[in-house]
Amino acid sequence: MDKRLQDRIAVITGASSGIGRATALRFADSGARVVCADLKSTGVEDEINQKHGDKQALFVTCDVTDEKQIENMIRSAVDWSGRLDIICNYAGITEATPDGQPARCDSLPTEYFDRVMSINCRGVWLCCKYALKQMLAQEPRQPNARGERTRGWIVNAASILGIVGFANASSYTTAKHAVVGMTKQMAIDYARDRIHVC
Repeated sequence: MDKRLQDRIAVITGASSGIGRATALRFADSGARVVCADLKSTGVEDEINQKHGDKQALFVTCDVTDEKQIENMIRSAVDWSGRLDIICNYAGITEATPDGQPARCDSLPTEYFDRVMSINCRGVWLCCKYALKQMLAQEPRQPNARGERTRGWIVNAASILGIVGFANASSYTTAKHAVVGMTKQMAIDYARDRIHVC
């Protein structure tokens, strides 16, 4: 079995469902210890611990619209494991009007735009901010299979809507374009620190 993430410490937001859950399970299969962060647990951490042994996964409640909770998530990961090697920023929501239907810009309530941006864009930025603070404070890992000595990896989930437009998705498309832009910018800023942002 592939163990390329052996003993790496990974935080995954949105870990209770979808891509986040699948990533948490795959990372654990590859040897990582995983901090599963979400609004509520669906048991993914228990599934990992049952399969791979106690203390391979930890659940931390985190609302990515709350800066203090994000700061606590990173602190909890480091208290549990000693460092942070990877963060996958996967928490996100889709866009819909109060009646659950897609809407063009002129009919989307401003508070719905603000909520999508708060979770899908500002939340990613805040998770990067606190992950970067931790990664900058720690020494690079010993060389991996490719000979790289890195302080950490940040993986930001966008979508195809981060590079193209799509009908009736003004806030979601805006947020995902922003995530692509911030990821490119952070990759430049932190490459010399041996932190990969992708």
